[in-house]
Amino acid sequence: MLRIKLRDSRTNSTVTRREVLRMMSIGALAPGILPGHAEVPTTSHPSRFGNAKAVVFVTLYGGPPQTETFDMKPEGPEEARGPFRPVSSRIEGIRICERLPLLAKLSHLYTLVRSFSHEDTAHASGLYTHLTGWPHPRINMNSPATPFDHPHYGSVIGYLRQPGEIVPPCVIVGGRILPQFRGIGQTGGYLGESHTPYVVPQGETYINHYGTQLFSGVSPELNLPDEIGEIRLSRRHRLLEQLDARDRAIHDYGQTVDFSILQQRAITMVGASRLKQALDVNQESDGTRDSYGRYWLGQNLLLSRRLLEAGVPVIQVSDIPERGEQHWDLHYPNIFDQLKNKLLPRLDQSLAAFLTDLQENGLLDQTLVIVGGEFGRTPWMDKIDGGRQHWPRCYSMLLAGGGIQPGRVYGGSDKMAAWPTHNMVRPWDLGATMYHLLGINPFSEVFDERQQRIRRISAGSVIEGLL
Repeated sequence: MLRIKLRDSRTNSTVTRREVLRMMSIGALAPGILPGHAEVPTTSHPSRFGNAKAVVFVTLYGGPPQTETFDMKPEGPEEARGPFRPVSSRIEGIRICERLPLLAKLSHLYTLVRSFSHEDTAHASGLYTHLTGWPHPRINMNSPATPFDHPHYGSVIGYLRQPGEIVPPCVIVGGRILPQFRGIGQTGGYLGESHTPYVVPQGETYINHYGTQLFSGVSPELNLPDEIGEIRLSRRHRLLEQLDARDRAIHDYGQTVDFSILQQRAITMVGASRLKQALDVNQESDGTRDSYGRYWLGQNLLLSRRLLEAGVPVIQVSDIPERGEQHWDLHYPNIFDQLKNKLLPRLDQSLAAFLTDLQENGLLDQTLVIVGGEFGRTPWMDKIDGGRQHWPRCYSMLLAGGGIQPGRVYGGSDKMAAWPTHNMVRPWDLGATMYHLLGINPFSEVFDERQQRIRRISAGSVIEGLL
């Protein structure tokens, strides 16, 4: 690997090209320092650069319908109207679905973007684009994850800027989406396994007072077995260090570095009582838990608030089916029953509680909240199978906090919510905006160890109209 002759005063060691790129991305060095490499483009950062300290992706996997949530068309064709009606919100001129009354009262806290658009109709590749900010190389394909993929947003942010607390830089709450495709879009990709997000599965359960089994939040791998105390753990760690030192003397360092980083993080997190405390939602009062909703989405959002308080900078909340039940992938004939009785009331209660909690605890201004799926749904009903099909050409998302100007609608769609009419937003533009709000230059570059080449972290442009 090319090495730049810079010295680290703490270790008197040579700084690698990768380390220079990392420093450049957060403004520690001026662009153009790498010999023989084109200067990194710079911008005169638009407003609110670095407002956010954290980001939460509330990922409504499957594709929520824009016509039944945030972009209703009461004057449009019957198919686009559906059975629900819009209701006025706290902000004059903003109307959303009547089945989201709590969110309607909180419209002063968020902005609706009604003009997202891309061309990928497949769940796997669409999700990849949503969570990495890059079009998948095999568009419209349900392909599995590969080591050469672009990394999850949280992996990039963790690579460039480690959190100040002893916590993972990125946590996926509720399990990886699409495990059958190796969690596509939710890996470290070309940054390596050591940068893969930490996953809190929907596996550990308890019985609540409604008789329902729900996730407790405490991940078992963070608990030491009864027979292993802190002293014994410390001794094992020292022994592991000695064995690793001998192993590196025999084997190529590059083959073991990722594994060593993972070991160190695991040992550190096992001893991090603050993280373990955050993962235990049982410490919350019954009233708080009830306010979020006693189901997966509600409890996962409550857990996310606790992780934010513990210092986790990037959180993905996976809103995926419980026990295989039908979810946001609304192909089925009983689409409106599912939306009315389950999907919309749960989203309304849980997200409203989360936004209110962040606002009251002083966390919303520094936390960017992104709510949406990998695409939307067709504004027309399928005449054969019923339901609405995949539709990435125009869909909506809710954005709040972290420097997003609230109480607005950005972009617009035609009379059927089928095509954007103005201010079209691509998923990668949202990614560039997210980086900008976190204080990271979207033009930053990182080094791809696998292919030995430099990569841009973003394919998009900052959406200044949202700031």
